[in-house]
Amino acid sequence: MKTTLFSMNVGNRYFLPALLAFLSISSKAQVSTFPWTETFEDSSPTRSSWTQIYETNTMSWTFASSATLGSNGVTAFAGTKFANFPANSSTADKTKLVSPPLNTAGISDPRLNFYVINPQQGANANWIRIYYRLSPTDSWSMMMGFQPPFSSWYLFGNIGIPTNVYQIAIECENAQGYSTLIDNFSISSGVLAVKDVMNPLKSSIRYYPNPVKNTLNYTGREKINEITIYDETGRKIKTEKANSTDGNIDISNLNNGMYIISGKTDGGTETFKIIKN
Repeated sequence: MKTTLFSMNVGNRYFLPALLAFLSISSKAQVSTFPWTETFEDSSPTRSSWTQIYETNTMSWTFASSATLGSNGVTAFAGTKFANFPANSSTADKTKLVSPPLNTAGISDPRLNFYVINPQQGANANWIRIYYRLSPTDSWSMMMGFQPPFSSWYLFGNIGIPTNVYQIAIECENAQGYSTLIDNFSISSGVLAVKDVMNPLKSSIRYYPNPVKNTLNYTGREKINEITIYDETGRKIKTEKANSTDGNIDISNLNNGMYIISGKTDGGTETFKIIKN
């Protein structure tokens, strides 16, 4: 595995000065004031502190105003730029885009929010996984992974993260989909109000209760055509035709855990996280 985070080939007498220099750079780049939003704009004071870990091959994330492949005419959710994973090869490239060092110890109930576009090319869409680690030397822990397609900006909002998280990584794996785009990546203290995080053009479907035990109810501002449930690895579990503005789904046979539920309307596809207990 290749990484740009910290790579040294030095003798012992050079190790301490090099380590101190690294720690100095990390300290300056540390994010400790929240809420914090990474816009990926040229003017962002923290964009240059994002790094990349090449898990498979060396395809790099870029900060762009247009997608490398597909998504013609798409503009940034806010501003002019976004993080762009090209996905323009025929191989299973996989790269983590790693946040600056974070200091979330002083905030209660930290929450992660981000907008994503992950369109299909034919029947294929790329894998997106979100990881965190608690120190520079810890292994990565996956918070969520998914593969459902989003052809327009969709918000993953109010995702709980550990209070002592050190870094968060967005990993994309090329599965022959079009370019994957991320924008307005933010961390806040506590659950944001819906008006603070949701795209006003979206969020037309509500699911309840959440957490849910046996029956998940849904209601929409417009007719919901189809509902699909994925597990936390992105594997499709079940699909139901809805063709209604409200109804329910029996999930009593699902194991306890986190699931991603995707509702399709004439206006697009919206995806939410639910907890089965």
